[in-house]
Amino acid sequence: MGKKDVLAKMYLGQNEIFADAFNYYLFDGKPYIRPSDLVEKDTTELSAIYKTDKLFTNQKFRDVLRLCNIRHFGQTTLILLGIEGQSDVHYAMPVRDYLYDALNYAAQVDDIKRNHDKAKDLTDAEKISGFSKKDHILPVITLCICFDNNTWDGPKSLYDMFSDIPQEILKYVNNYKLNLIAPAEIDDFGKFKSELGALLKFIQISDNKTATRDILNSGEYDNISTNTVKMINEYTGAKISTENAEGGHINMGNAWKELMEDIRIEGQTEGQSKGEEMLSKLLKKLDPGSTEFNKALNATSEERQKMYLKYGIK
Repeated sequence: MGKKDVLAKMYLGQNEIFADAFNYYLFDGKPYIRPSDLVEKDTTELSAIYKTDKLFTNQKFRDVLRLCNIRHFGQTTLILLGIEGQSDVHYAMPVRDYLYDALNYAAQVDDIKRNHDKAKDLTDAEKISGFSKKDHILPVITLCICFDNNTWDGPKSLYDMFSDIPQEILKYVNNYKLNLIAPAEIDDFGKFKSELGALLKFIQISDNKTATRDILNSGEYDNISTNTVKMINEYTGAKISTENAEGGHINMGNAWKELMEDIRIEGQTEGQSKGEEMLSKLLKKLDPGSTEFNKALNATSEERQKMYLKYGIK
C-alpha cells in the first residue's frame, strides 16, 4: 500500500469525515448520520478468496467499513457503510466495489449459519441453507471518493463496462451502480460540514493558480487541521508547511505566502548564480582589457543577454 493509500485510509477513517461523506452523498448534506452513530468493523472481506484463489491474491482490503445506526425516517436503521479512496480513475471500479459488497453479504450469511450451527436450532430446508425464514442481513453501501481533479471518465455502473448488448438480454443482467464522489463533479461544497469539503474544493481548483491564490487569501483556509493539509499536499503537490501548526491546525493562507516568498528568494538566488556563471564563461572568451571585455563588465542585463547570444553562452 503506497503513501497516498495509507494517508487516505487514515483520513477517511475519522468518523467525522466518514459521516460527512455519506451525509453529502446520501442526504444532500443533511446531518442524518452522526459520528457517534458509527462503529468500526473488520475490513478483511477478501480473506476467504486469498486462501482459495490466486486470481485475487493482489486485491487489497476495503479501506474503511463502519456499522451505522441511522435514527431517522421514523425508525432506526442498521446499515453497513464502506468507503474506498482513489487517487486516480479506476476503470474497473464498479466490479471492484460489487465484489466487496457481495463478499460482505456472503460473510453475513456465514456468520448467521455459524450461530445456527452452534445453537442447532434449524431443521429441514432451513438447516440445509443455514439461514431461517426469519433471518435478515444488513444492506451494504460502498462509496468511492476520488482525490483527483480530473473528470471521472471511467464507468459508473456495471452496464457501462459492457459492449453493445441487446436490451432483450441486458434486462436480465443485474446492474451495479458506482457510488462516487469526484471533486470535478461537485457544485456546492457548502453541503459538507467537515474539512472534507475544503480538501475536495482545493483539489478541484489546484491546477488554477489564480483560483488557488484567491481561495487562500479569502480566509477560508486560515484554520485547517494538519491531517487535511497533509492530504492536500499529497494529492495536489502544494507543499504547504505544517511546522508552525498550533493546536494541530495551520493557517494555510500565511503558510502559502511564506512558501511563495521562499520560492521567490530561491529563484533570485538561483538566477544570480546562473548569471555569475554565464558572465564568467563570457569573460573567458574575451581578451582582458579589450573593448568587449570592458563592455561585458559594465553592460546592462539586456546588453549582456545580447552578448551571451553573440558568443554562444548558455
